[in-house]
Amino acid sequence: MNRPLLVLFLLLLAVFPTLTYAEKSATEQLEEKYFQTLDGWVKKGGPINELQDTVVKTCGKLIMLTASTSEKVALSATQRDEFHHQVDVCTKMTVNRVHPQPEFEKKEIVKMICDESKEDLFKKLCRRYGFR
Repeated sequence: MNRPLLVLFLLLLAVFPTLTYAEKSATEQLEEKYFQTLDGWVKKGGPINELQDTVVKTCGKLIMLTASTSEKVALSATQRDEFHHQVDVCTKMTVNRVHPQPEFEKKEIVKMICDESKEDLFKKLCRRYGFR
């Protein structure tokens, strides 16, 4: 790359730092959008009347987004109870940020969700929400 183009490129990166955001995959960008939706609900004080449409639906989207192809099929067909369980855990973890949930006062419950679960999403939520 010649020098004038390099200078222009560096200038563009300085002026438009969001260009580096494009390095993230579409899945990572969508995941971050969903996390921001949950964070927005928390910042608004966790309005209960928005719980279903904001938190529960967004948790469902996060679960399906982070699931493998075979998991998506299973969760939507034969493992509906597991899907609902995962949505419930995500929802309760989010709600806990505004409206403390008694189960998260128990270290064994937090350990089970954050350390022993095979769900990467739960591990991300644990880090993001300050459990780890």
